[in-house]
Amino acid sequence: MRSLAGIAVLLLTCVTMGGCSAASPSSSTRTLGADLTGISGVQRGIHFQGQVFVPTTAGVSDIDAAIAREVKTALGALQQPEVSLRDRDATNAQNPAKWNQQTLSVVDPSNASASASSIVRVTYQYDDEAVVTDSLNGKSAVAFVMLADDYSQHTAKLEQDCSGNPTDDPASLWYDFQPQLAACQTDIKNEISAISKEESALGARALTVGPKEAGRWFLPVTATLDPPEQPTQSYSPEYDRLFGVAPNGAAKSQLVVYAFNGVDSDETNPDDILGQEAIRFLRTMLQGQPNFRPVDTSPFALLEDIYVNGTKLANVTYAEMFSWILDQTGYPAEVGTDATAIAALRAQAMAKFTERWIYWDLPVTVTDSGGVAHTLSVEVRFFYGDEASNPTAQQHAEWRYLEAFWYGDVFLYNGHSHFGNGPLDPQHYGPQNFNGNYQLMLVNSCLSYNYYHEDFFAYKPGGTQNLDMIVNGLPSYVWGGGEATAKLLLGLLDGKQHSYLELLQGMEIDMPWGQKNYEPIRVADGELDNVFSQSKTPLSVSVGAPVYP
Repeated sequence: MRSLAGIAVLLLTCVTMGGCSAASPSSSTRTLGADLTGISGVQRGIHFQGQVFVPTTAGVSDIDAAIAREVKTALGALQQPEVSLRDRDATNAQNPAKWNQQTLSVVDPSNASASASSIVRVTYQYDDEAVVTDSLNGKSAVAFVMLADDYSQHTAKLEQDCSGNPTDDPASLWYDFQPQLAACQTDIKNEISAISKEESALGARALTVGPKEAGRWFLPVTATLDPPEQPTQSYSPEYDRLFGVAPNGAAKSQLVVYAFNGVDSDETNPDDILGQEAIRFLRTMLQGQPNFRPVDTSPFALLEDIYVNGTKLANVTYAEMFSWILDQTGYPAEVGTDATAIAALRAQAMAKFTERWIYWDLPVTVTDSGGVAHTLSVEVRFFYGDEASNPTAQQHAEWRYLEAFWYGDVFLYNGHSHFGNGPLDPQHYGPQNFNGNYQLMLVNSCLSYNYYHEDFFAYKPGGTQNLDMIVNGLPSYVWGGGEATAKLLLGLLDGKQHSYLELLQGMEIDMPWGQKNYEPIRVADGELDNVFSQSKTPLSVSVGAPVYP
């Protein structure tokens, strides 16, 4: 996720220089985008041709790897035009039957005495779907630049000129790649100029390229976009199945929500930016539904028992604890203005909500379309803690997610995507890990549309009939992620049975630097086969008294 420290004014400069362009997709490969519900983006087919140079000894697996490495850099390059590819590994382009392979001679026109070498150019066709910003609705193409071939040989220079985060791990250059940066554009233009001069010097020699072309760093591409389409009607979550009141469905005594919150760097630090979002989730949840009460903690804790100098503070509330952590205000008189005492107080408050399961229960009554009332509890199983700092932490996180996949009705995650390789990576799971009930899943993290969404549909028994997902098309800011996640939860519980469009609108937040109604091109998928209709089979939800005062 984006942090406040990484905010910059980013200007889109379309690259219009020569490179690969889109082939016209056949009717069998053309895709349409009416599969997603979004408020600022739509799913559209995207098509382009790319190329890689490989040794003459390269096999199919080598070519697959080269294509995947090159296309992966599009995930960085397309962040500025606000386009997010669906195929996380470029598998659609890894088809030898669709490749055009040519063995070329590499000749240096500036060194007549140098011996020619041979190389294979593989031209591939990429046909995929993408979440595309509505601002491109009037466009049928988008131009961008990918990093060519094995760009790791040039990492230092590329990080300096072409990275939006030059201090980041070089292994994530593909994600940070921003070809619109001025220095990077200069590099791209200089390379194209050098290749053009090389081509002129070589003349019309067939199947011959120069070393500038064979060793190019950048590949400009123009992709065609299928016409934008939105779903033809409004869709909602399957509220009757969620609450256990669907006709012929299994009754429920609980609606189980798993709410996971990732860590940025230090879960013990009350100023950890994702830790603050975990607290913001709880504050937003309790402000919206104040009748939630914690009914279980593991490890056990009396959450509101806070001590200063060995003496328990009287009448501490969650609202006060949240203010200490988030707002750094409202401190008790017992700590005064002592910075050390305040820091200890905030750390103690944060520890109450860290590395601990906290079950929050809310009694509700759901009246179905036949007028029959059903009493159940909404149980939010909250967890904030380390998920990826070491193999043990990742394994424990995977166990928590396995529990949620099997027992949960709603799965909420707010945190980092770990470039798609963290504990939520679909490769760690399979169809055997998911129940056959209806579930709704939110992954509120960077590029979660690309990293997570397609594989989980494949794993879920019944696919989209039993799973709806809300994912982000773009990198998302850390700030406000907890609030947005809680807003989705509140929208599901407020008794209005909102459509997905309304739920997504409800998740928009105003950022502290003035940006209004922010959302990272968030979309809902799996909704097209939903049948619940509040107008046809209305149900009502009312909140009961809390389980204790």
